[in-house]
Amino acid sequence: MRVPSANSPGIRGRWVCRSPVNAFLMAGALMVGALMAGSIPATAGPASDPHPEAVLAGTDRRIDAIFRAEAGMPLKRAAKHPPLKKNRGPYVRAYSFSIVGFAAKCFYLGEQIDEANAALAENARYYLDNPLAIVDRDSFHWHADVVMRLIELYGTNGSVTPGMITPETESLCLEPIWIYCDRASWPSQVDYKKSQTWSTHCSENHHAMHITVLWHFAKLAKDRDEYMNREYRHGGTPAAYYRDFNEYFRVYCLERARKGFGVEMMSPGYNATMMKAFYNFYDFGEPEVRRAAGNLLDLYFAYWAQEQIDGVSGGGKSRIYFGKGLSPRGESSMSWIYFGIGRFAVGKQPRLNGHDVNPYLSSYRPPAVVADIALDVRGRGQYEIHQRVQGLGRQGHTFPMMDAREKTSTVLRTDGGGILRYTFCDPAFIIGTPMHEPRPLRDWVYISSQNRWHGVIFPGDDLPRIVPIARPADNWEAKNAQWSVQSKGTLIAQKLRSNQGASEMIIWISKEGLSEPREKDGVLFVESDQACAAVRVVGGGYSWGDPNLVSGTPTGRRKIRVGRLVVPEDEYAPVIVEVMSKKEATSFPRFVDLVLANKPQVDSGVVAYTTVYGDELTFDANQKATPTINGRPVDYTPKNVYDSPFLRAEYDSGIVTIRKGQREKLLDFTK
Repeated sequence: MRVPSANSPGIRGRWVCRSPVNAFLMAGALMVGALMAGSIPATAGPASDPHPEAVLAGTDRRIDAIFRAEAGMPLKRAAKHPPLKKNRGPYVRAYSFSIVGFAAKCFYLGEQIDEANAALAENARYYLDNPLAIVDRDSFHWHADVVMRLIELYGTNGSVTPGMITPETESLCLEPIWIYCDRASWPSQVDYKKSQTWSTHCSENHHAMHITVLWHFAKLAKDRDEYMNREYRHGGTPAAYYRDFNEYFRVYCLERARKGFGVEMMSPGYNATMMKAFYNFYDFGEPEVRRAAGNLLDLYFAYWAQEQIDGVSGGGKSRIYFGKGLSPRGESSMSWIYFGIGRFAVGKQPRLNGHDVNPYLSSYRPPAVVADIALDVRGRGQYEIHQRVQGLGRQGHTFPMMDAREKTSTVLRTDGGGILRYTFCDPAFIIGTPMHEPRPLRDWVYISSQNRWHGVIFPGDDLPRIVPIARPADNWEAKNAQWSVQSKGTLIAQKLRSNQGASEMIIWISKEGLSEPREKDGVLFVESDQACAAVRVVGGGYSWGDPNLVSGTPTGRRKIRVGRLVVPEDEYAPVIVEVMSKKEATSFPRFVDLVLANKPQVDSGVVAYTTVYGDELTFDANQKATPTINGRPVDYTPKNVYDSPFLRAEYDSGIVTIRKGQREKLLDFTK
């Protein structure tokens, strides 16, 4: 067995030892050392330990537990599904994830090596026999990056245990990846000088997976006799693509630091998919690529950590399919892996999923300052977050096959994103929204305008929430559905007339974790353990909606969480949601009095409202004028791209500071 050098990817933790006995002893040694240092109480798990360094040190142990729970288990193939639409390849993403997850487990534990090779070969042959599935956007590139990670770790020249993947299996696995890259590559894709990397192939997460597969295959192919001299059908060799994508990726990371992270704003599923791809750049890239990837991962986890409670992110979002916006269950397992928090901390640990193999088998760890932000919700106190986000641009063709040419790509504007993500955080709740002008749908790219979400989340086992939303008519998706203004814990929202696919406006209120709503003077009041909230429909009445209204989706495959539905009589009536901690309100009755003391004033469709925090808001229900906060129009292009007590950077600078207390990390994306 070869142990990686100190400069190799994978030097951390579990990668050094591969046998089950040695790995167990290593985990035990790490725990004993931590106990002797006084950093981990003998009876405490990671979720109860307040020390960020100690919690991060438990990452290897938590990941090891996920793999070890699968020990000895045979391959259980996920089902293959027919094409999602006519003229597309079979929908086999889950099948391939089950294959690579099984193979990763086998190589990690050093068991069932023949079976793992057979599974990888089976997967490769399936795609060779079904070539349409290779370039279908919903199947192949989701797992191809994981296959190449396994080759890097366990293949002929593997950095962990070389030779676990046989030469025959390795060669076979690369054949469908070559077909993908040959059909889906063209030189202008890496022309970052023209696009500044803001031209996206399909959606943001698809684009991330796409460039990762193209880069990683070129890295491997340039040194393999069977590929090094091949020329892609649209021009270029593997060596040329590898060189160009190194620079493209560095600029990609710099641009996200300069102009805003996440067009698919705080979308748990799609952000996890986007970021899983970049672990390969971190672990297997050249020094400048590795540094850029590490900075991007640090930025993402800091961006996420400051807006989460119990591992669930708050704040404004996009691409949140309707039912998922009402439940915390779509959150990634990364909150448990790195920080020991989230729903897995109070229940069963996550199951091994092929989707998450890259972070599980990566040497990347968040810095201690990020762990401190994530873990210390109460110590973070009360604060505001402002973030500029890209969203304006020219929508391209939402093509189903990844071999479409670049002329169909979506191009985002780089002169200003048009969106101000505003989040107000308190240990008792997080409330946030993406504020933007009431623009027509054509101004936005779909990945920004699709299923925008705003509302309140509260801590607790069920992560209760209040969500004002223009319900998608099909209970699945709508575009450009609503707009808003927010200051501190007060949010005013309204259904947009320029929407696509939206039905009636509703306010969805959790049944679990919140009291039964009580009405007084036309305002609904609820409370959680730590906070008080009010819901008011401006200038009109409301009714209680039938829970069955949101019971299904177009496919019928996804259940929607049951909650209380408030339905305004006027679908375009502005809705005011206010929330305040019980500590600040001093009592629930006093909060009720504060809310009722302020009545909205409406003049020619413009709502003027004094919030429970004393701020003066105006909101034009005619959907023409920019909202104001304390007499000033909302500034959608503030000086800072990230602005909070914990994460700060000036727009277009590329220098990001992460800070909490005495801990600080500076991310310089310009080098």
